Amino acid sequence: MKTTSGRSHSHLYPAAATCLLLVAIGMAGGAARRTGQTAQGPYFGPKPPDDPGDGYSIVFYSGRSGNKDIYILHHGEREPRNLTNHPAQDLCPAASPDGTRIAFLSDRGGNMDIYSMAVGGGDIRQLTFSPETEEHPEFTPDGKRMLFVRDFGERTEIWIMNTDGSHASRLTSNEARDERPFLSPDGSRIVFMSNRDGNYDIYTMAADGSGQKALTQTPEWEIFPAWSPDGRKIAYSRKFRTDGRLQGMLRVMNADGSDDRAITAVETRDENAMWSPDGRFIIFQSLRDGNFEVYQVNADGSDPVRLTDHPDWDGWASYVPRNKK
Repeated sequence: MKTTSGRSHSHLYPAAATCLLLVAIGMAGGAARRTGQTAQGPYFGPKPPDDPGDGYSIVFYSGRSGNKDIYILHHGEREPRNLTNHPAQDLCPAASPDGTRIAFLSDRGGNMDIYSMAVGGGDIRQLTFSPETEEHPEFTPDGKRMLFVRDFGERTEIWIMNTDGSHASRLTSNEARDERPFLSPDGSRIVFMSNRDGNYDIYTMAADGSGQKALTQTPEWEIFPAWSPDGRKIAYSRKFRTDGRLQGMLRVMNADGSDDRAITAVETRDENAMWSPDGRFIIFQSLRDGNFEVYQVNADGSDPVRLTDHPDWDGWASYVPRNKK
């Protein structure tokens, strides 16, 4: 992978830019630089919409307990609740569209597999039993299936399965790393990241894996794409090094790759953007306060609010829709 100056980008991450590896990178940043910045309002919970009853919870994972666990922070609350509290690594949570289940990764069985649990914790079910490492679980918009990534070492491939773990099938087959898949709200296309052309770019493909095409083609890394709730836009992160420092901003583009623009500044490191269910906000992790914390901005990048405040790593956050059952 080459930068504009011709230098290799392979040193940015040890292998794939996955949530597993971001933990090591985030924790390696040393002591946090606390600036005294706080979330707007009297709590660290998500910024309330006009109707306070429509406030969202967020789910993320953190090393704040001395171990990597899944946490949930409810709208209006100051402190998140530990949902897993297990000596294993529990990572990369993703909520179901109806707000009842959370998928996550765990090595509690000796290998990194996909599990799911009730949104309040408990009722934990193991969904995959592969000798390979699983990554990036994400529910489909109808809540009936789950996209994920299977890591074969030198390459990763995108798979889909039922939410009980049955009927898993492979969607990509490349000698590269195809990762972080999301199905569009209408179920027609999958957006993902891949380094198949030498560096990470954003791609889309049909829901059956056909018709794969690149949306970005820059010398930098484009990673962690996510559809907007209306399917018209894609948020992602662009990464590069400046004077030896790893930096990155959040960007938003149309679903066809047009009108690509930055929504956060480049002087920090913002990544892993996720849209709120109503499309009004974007949640992400950032080093802007000295260590990775979870932030929220309006969809245009304005009015940043820090949602977590802890010296340990907080990240890989997403919204939990209000329970529809």
